[in-house]
Amino acid sequence: MLDLQSIKHYLAKAEKAICKIKLSKGYGTGFFCKIPFTEDFNHLLPVLITCNHILSKDIIESENYIEIIVEEEKKSIPLKDQRKKWTSEDMDFTIIEILNNDNIDEFFYLDDNIFKKNYSNNIYLDNNVIIFGINKNEKPGFSNGKIKKIRDFSFAYNCNTYPGCSGGCIVNQINNCVIGIHRGEIKTKNNKAINAGIFIWNAINYIINKKDTKELIISPLNYYNEEKITAF
Repeated sequence: MLDLQSIKHYLAKAEKAICKIKLSKGYGTGFFCKIPFTEDFNHLLPVLITCNHILSKDIIESENYIEIIVEEEKKSIPLKDQRKKWTSEDMDFTIIEILNNDNIDEFFYLDDNIFKKNYSNNIYLDNNVIIFGINKNEKPGFSNGKIKKIRDFSFAYNCNTYPGCSGGCIVNQINNCVIGIHRGEIKTKNNKAINAGIFIWNAINYIINKKDTKELIISPLNYYNEEKITAF
């Protein structure tokens, strides 16, 4: 388990792989990661990952570019070029290919466990995790806690987050590697608040198979019977 000092030290590195996504109303978080693009996992694709409720299909199809802020530096990611793009409203993720001329240098590493069959079946239950995202001061920050619920490919945790953290990176404290995408605060049927995300394998499987895999999963929205999700 990482101590607080170690987490802060890692944050200094993670800040280079986290971005603020500026929107017409509000903002969200995105992070840079290299993910498998082929079934043999030999080809790793550099991408920007966030939630669909931050960058929806309408946005990535209609806008000429998105504006992000990395380490207080403004950057524009064009959307009308030939870069690869995927999004799923059901699973609530959006992934956009990063090209060399985007000048992004730092990327998170994936947890090797995601390549193991049935990796999510209690492997991570009660594991310590960190969410890296944009905090209430609109700066990169972190929140740590434990995974408390797992159902197929979705999970919930007791980390405290703020508006703007949606789309953030969920990291396994054991190895500092990505396991999921933070979706946001969920309201359950008894009006209790809980933070939930999806295992990043959802998105990777979607891309590798080039098709919608929603029939293979139970989404957090259905599992927790939420009434709404806090967007950003």
